[in-house]
Amino acid sequence: MLAVAAVATAWGGFQAVKGDGRQSILYEAANDAQLQAMLVRRFSPEYRTAFDAWLKTAPFTTPSAPPGPGYMPEYHNPQLEQAEHLNEEAAATEEEGTHARETAEKYIGATVLFAMVLFLVAVSQRFRILGVRVGAIAIALVLLGYALYEVATLPRF
Repeated sequence: MLAVAAVATAWGGFQAVKGDGRQSILYEAANDAQLQAMLVRRFSPEYRTAFDAWLKTAPFTTPSAPPGPGYMPEYHNPQLEQAEHLNEEAAATEEEGTHARETAEKYIGATVLFAMVLFLVAVSQRFRILGVRVGAIAIALVLLGYALYEVATLPRF
């Protein structure tokens, strides 16, 4: 079954590529001036300027001509600039979100330390040996101090 699926996937990809090639040939062979004019009318002003400059390079007969209007220096796409700006904003927002998650994780860590303090104080009362009691409470005090310092230095939401 896997072999049949792999061969069918490869065949489907092969047919898709052949279809793209056929589409290009059919568009090229159409010689439909009315269709071409309609498509050119739909160009944005920025693309139209680049398209006109590209046609002046004789792209159908000059091998060194740019592959399309989008490669011309005259082409300026305002949506790409807007997309770059939005990507920068998204990256900054993602960074803020990551920082907020890290801060929340530190608060959770401090909460675990506070719980350990409660546990050590409660357990220390069960020991009959004074040294063990004092040791458990000393560890609890150190953990409490550290957890309080962490919470005091963390940003507030």
